[in-house]
Amino acid sequence: MTRWTAWAGVLMLAGAAHGATLYRWVGPNGVVTYQNTPPPSSVHHVHVMHVRGRTSPAAVRKALSSLHPVILYRAPHCTPCRQVSAYLHRRKVPFRSIDISRGPAALQDMKHKTGSTTVPTVTVGRDVLVGYIHSALKNELAAAGYLKAPKG
Repeated sequence: MTRWTAWAGVLMLAGAAHGATLYRWVGPNGVVTYQNTPPPSSVHHVHVMHVRGRTSPAAVRKALSSLHPVILYRAPHCTPCRQVSAYLHRRKVPFRSIDISRGPAALQDMKHKTGSTTVPTVTVGRDVLVGYIHSALKNELAAAGYLKAPKG
């Protein structure tokens, strides 16, 4: 019996290392919180995410990218577009980049999804940011739960 208990403990620890649960909720002040422990009982509308693999910053970013995908609509020779792309890379935010000069379909898709034909346009989930204002993009990513830029 003791041997079985020891193996059960090892299996439980191994399972914990290969999967995690993240909880997401919006507090009364509008702040979006993500953590690996359940929220206080006073919080309503909690979204529970099950993340496979270790709960590393990369795993959190991957989980968030499925909930709040980031898309950058850009054009060649657009300095603000390059700035947005560089910022997203520095923050290690997974994003899809769509060059609207590749054909009329890309431009029409952008206009249909965002209501804009201005570049850069960034979508974070359902939210749309037209142009590049660093603080607005930073705040939008934080509201969606993306981690702060890593140091170093």
